[in-house]
Amino acid sequence: MEAATPLPLQLGRVEVRAGAVLIADLIVADERFVDLIRQRIDQGDSPEDITRQALEIGARVLDRESTSVEVDFIRRELEKVSGEVERSFGERAQGVATELATQMEAAFGADGGAVAKALSGHSEQLAEQIATTFGSERSSAVQHQIKELVERSLRESQQNLVRLFSSAEGQNPLADFKASVVRELKAGREGDSALLEKVGALQLEVQRLRDAGEAEAEIDAERERGAGKGRTFEAIVFEAIERLADGRGDSAVHTGDSQAESGDKVGDVVVELDGATGAGRGRVVFEAKDKRLSRLDAWRELDAAMAVRNADFAILVVSSDAKIPARTEPLAEFQGNKMIVAFDKDDLDERGLDIAYRYARCKLLAERDSASVLDAAGVRAATEEAAAALRDTQKIRGHLTKATSGVSEAREVLEIMQTRIEAALARVESLIAAGDPG
Repeated sequence: MEAATPLPLQLGRVEVRAGAVLIADLIVADERFVDLIRQRIDQGDSPEDITRQALEIGARVLDRESTSVEVDFIRRELEKVSGEVERSFGERAQGVATELATQMEAAFGADGGAVAKALSGHSEQLAEQIATTFGSERSSAVQHQIKELVERSLRESQQNLVRLFSSAEGQNPLADFKASVVRELKAGREGDSALLEKVGALQLEVQRLRDAGEAEAEIDAERERGAGKGRTFEAIVFEAIERLADGRGDSAVHTGDSQAESGDKVGDVVVELDGATGAGRGRVVFEAKDKRLSRLDAWRELDAAMAVRNADFAILVVSSDAKIPARTEPLAEFQGNKMIVAFDKDDLDERGLDIAYRYARCKLLAERDSASVLDAAGVRAATEEAAAALRDTQKIRGHLTKATSGVSEAREVLEIMQTRIEAALARVESLIAAGDPG
């Protein structure tokens, strides 16, 4: 701490009264003090307050300097005393250690120690006692006694446990558990028997499905062999549609291998209605599939075929009833411009394909000629009758697949319904022909 610089004072009379200092005629000629007072007066402070503050601060500084001197003195004294104490303790500790070493040597020294002398005098007796107590060849050795006690305790504990857990009485803590295990084993044995019976039935079912799958594979192979000696299903569909189109003055074109302007090949057969006798009056596109599509994929295929081939109606032709998309019905109109029909390539029965073809043809021609002298009401009625007959036909087909009796009768009804459809479609065609100005 920097020591305070003494101020040049001219003292007058200084007295202490009632806890205060009275200074009379005090003159301070210190330059720094004078400058401070002058600056504070210029700032508007009271010179008496500034002088009072300077005296108070100076008194505190003098008090702190006095305290610091006392602390330094005490610290030096403590260091001096602690040094003396440390030297005295070290000397005493050295003396105690020397004395302790002397006593330990006298008691336990290898040459002249009291313990060594006592042990050497009784070494034979001590060796005999040790051998008797711990010798492995002595039956009275401690380790043999301990082993015998442990074995006896283990045998008793084992016997007690066997008696406890073999008892069927309530004192056996595992009595309930034992009884429940026995019950569960019996129930499990009975359940295993039932499970074995179910497994046997499942094995028979699996074998039946395997046989059915093999039969289906053989049927598919036979279908491939019978598909016109190398002809694809698409080619078979085209030949059938071409025969149907020639009989009605339509033109059928096999487009499955040709790209449209968009570059796509979707749409296997395109029929131009009345295209063989003049300008076309509508287009029907056929998509042939020898595999089963999902319902969503079927709609995508048909929508794409209509867009690519610029057609007004699309028909999906599948190679068997088993390949009709799920949640759809054959010979039923969907979304106003789509239909699905099964054309079995085993028997090549064209009646279903002919009905779908004629239905689409009549629908498009009726819509195209609605503004002519055509009997629109008659065409509409005949078309609705054909659609209703198509729905009834589908219901009968469903019954045929599930029926176990009365199949012959159902087939007769189906033949009647197909005749009804053909008659309704023929009536639509006649009405369209009658209303055609050409």
